[in-house]
Amino acid sequence: MRGRQPNVPEGWTHMRQIPFSDLEAMPGHIHEWRLCAPEDLDPAYLGEKVASFNQEKHFTAAVSARREHASEDYWIAVTFHIPGHVDLPALEVALRHFVERHEVLRCGFEHLAGALRCDVMSPADVTLQHLDSGEMPTADAAADHLKAIFDQEISTLSWPLFRMGVLVGAELSMVFLAFDHIVCDGISLAIAVDQVQRAYADTRAGRQLSAEPAGSYLDFAEAQRRRYSGITADSPELRYWRSFVAQSGGLFPQIPLDLGVEVGRMYPAHNTTFQLLDNEDATAFEDLCVRYDGKLFLGLLAAVGIALQKVSGATSYYGFLPISERRDPRWSESFGWFVNTMPIAFPVSADLSFPEVLHAAQASFKSLIQSVDVPFVKAWELLAPQYYHLRTWPFPVNFFSFIDFRKMPNFDQYDVWQPSTIPNASHTNTANMWFYRNSSGISLNCMFPNVLKCQQVMAAYRSAVATVLLDVLREAG
Repeated sequence: MRGRQPNVPEGWTHMRQIPFSDLEAMPGHIHEWRLCAPEDLDPAYLGEKVASFNQEKHFTAAVSARREHASEDYWIAVTFHIPGHVDLPALEVALRHFVERHEVLRCGFEHLAGALRCDVMSPADVTLQHLDSGEMPTADAAADHLKAIFDQEISTLSWPLFRMGVLVGAELSMVFLAFDHIVCDGISLAIAVDQVQRAYADTRAGRQLSAEPAGSYLDFAEAQRRRYSGITADSPELRYWRSFVAQSGGLFPQIPLDLGVEVGRMYPAHNTTFQLLDNEDATAFEDLCVRYDGKLFLGLLAAVGIALQKVSGATSYYGFLPISERRDPRWSESFGWFVNTMPIAFPVSADLSFPEVLHAAQASFKSLIQSVDVPFVKAWELLAPQYYHLRTWPFPVNFFSFIDFRKMPNFDQYDVWQPSTIPNASHTNTANMWFYRNSSGISLNCMFPNVLKCQQVMAAYRSAVATVLLDVLREAG
């Protein structure tokens, strides 16, 4: 029977990012709702919009994978709890309202000529089909059913691009939402939790739901296309990127570790989550970063850089850093893929102290942020054209991501809602590190090729990060 994993501390009831194997399912009854097109829907009346650069590259990669007969599954999901007896009709209303509010969830993608296009269903045409999937006698049976839904039914090249439902247990229910990455990012998952929970509560209380749509990711994509479609490799918009290439030797910052993998080959993925600092130590580390005039995520990045120096001997850190593109208030409650990937470089030589590395990372980030709107996919196309045809990154890269779940909407409800985000990839050729802060502390969710040497190297890397964090705290007194 599925139980609490040994690396997950007792009482961890706030938002976390975990592998699917850590999901605490339960016996119960599964209900699903699937988006359907009305029988009388005329395709000629569908809205048509352009996809973002992220979406187009993701779609093209999926087409390439199908052409190569690659059997790979990729999706991102979120689960959260509704205590007590669940009101299924009210939950259906809340889920339909959620889909109606977000245009990107009502679209399908088509690549005929030119840029990838989106055919968009109007909110009035949204129809949800209720499917009774039956009783799951054990936690394992429930988890296996959910995994099969996500793996088999979520695909970039199929429609709809998400699945929704609920596992009704004896004392509480677990709502699940799973999406293809083409319509979703990590912050969107937290937005989904908040909006579905609020709509559910309002429906049960008889309050009218807001008819105002959220800002559309497809509008963001159209503005991005207008601004950046015409840039060239010599355009001033790519000055920061060209500087990084000159400094690092290439667009893709290869991780300076031997992971025991072959270039160009995909491997089954291993996904695991570990807590690095408990809440007391995480608070102390955050206070220390502020004392050094830095931010928490840059302090973490500095610690990662120092750890990488210790395990590899590298004197400079070169890496990718995903950045949220939600600075415009229009996108604060929007659902979509509002993430740009930016390169960052800073010194990490052994003679530098933690404050010195932190200040270097901070200075590099200030330079980076001035070019944060320039799409990574365009930089890839223009500055690394030899790799642009690939559906994956050309080799394992340094990848550092951070999210502070305490800043998500209605975070104070997380002790009741107990949300979990779940990134899933059946295969990978790189090593991703997603750090996050919640009320339990600072944790690391990482995904990498499931080969023995890679497991050993990444375990040593992770251990070095934890050691650096504790050493920094101890040395600061």
